[in-house]
Amino acid sequence: MLKREKGTVCLNCGAAIEGANYCHNCGQVNDTRRLTFWELIGESLSNFFAIDGRIFRTIAGVFIRPGAVAKDFSQGKRMKYMNPVRFYFVASLLLITTIQFSRNSNIVNAKPNGDGIEQVKSMTEEERETARIKVIDEYLGSDGPGLLQKISGMTDLLVLYPEMSEEEAFEQFGLSAGFWNEFAFAQAEKAAQFASNQEDNLESFNQFLISKLFWILFLFIPILGLLLKLIYFRRDFYYPEHIFFALYQQGLFFLLSAIYNVIFDNQVIYIFVLLLFGIHLALAMRRFYNQSWPKTLLKFSLISLLGLIAFSAFFILALILVFVLM
Repeated sequence: MLKREKGTVCLNCGAAIEGANYCHNCGQVNDTRRLTFWELIGESLSNFFAIDGRIFRTIAGVFIRPGAVAKDFSQGKRMKYMNPVRFYFVASLLLITTIQFSRNSNIVNAKPNGDGIEQVKSMTEEERETARIKVIDEYLGSDGPGLLQKISGMTDLLVLYPEMSEEEAFEQFGLSAGFWNEFAFAQAEKAAQFASNQEDNLESFNQFLISKLFWILFLFIPILGLLLKLIYFRRDFYYPEHIFFALYQQGLFFLLSAIYNVIFDNQVIYIFVLLLFGIHLALAMRRFYNQSWPKTLLKFSLISLLGLIAFSAFFILALILVFVLM
């Protein structure tokens, strides 16, 4: 490497540095020389491999020594490993990428079934009118129809008459224009399109869901941390320390799932992956929270059950939100 040419002012922030090796204000190297091509390549590769070194060290530590990386990080050993949030981001992005480009890319696994729609298409005008009257009667017969009833009724009506306008639908149900009624009609239009077996709509929903999946997964982590906090309420752990643990464990699960998506396509193998992760999680909880095996296994069962219930509810709400935002 060529000898540095030191300056008296930092080229990055303008602070006076009087020939020091590094800027005391921003940390940039004090070198006024113009960067050569090979220095640019060398610096870039150096930074890349420095980051990668921590990635591999973190992955190896999380996998081989369950719970140890989270424990070390919570105890202040933070230069050795990748930050748990960054590790989680990298792992989740890898998972989403493999979902996008692998044979398992269909998040919504519903298979098109056109039997119902074909039946509607084959209806005579008289049969269609009879069905319309039945839909209206069911809606009007409900006790104080709410938003869901409006969406359901308008969906049935739009399946029968796809070209029906918003004003015509409001007239059928005796509704006036307003935010919630217009919102109900917009959602009913989407639902009717899906019910009409239009594969392009299903595909667009898949793509939109995948684009939001990163945030859906990430926003669940605070809930998982809260569950761990409640289960280990007698232990001297701060809430962020439960978050560290959850981030590293979920990151590992995403990596295992990404590997499965790329290499395998077999449900039996995925069950094996889930079992492997379950054993790993129990070992990690034992080491991180430092409790006896009976207590660890009890709390492992609790977090597995509560986590599954919470994630199912959270994911369903996320699906509804994604559908609304489409």
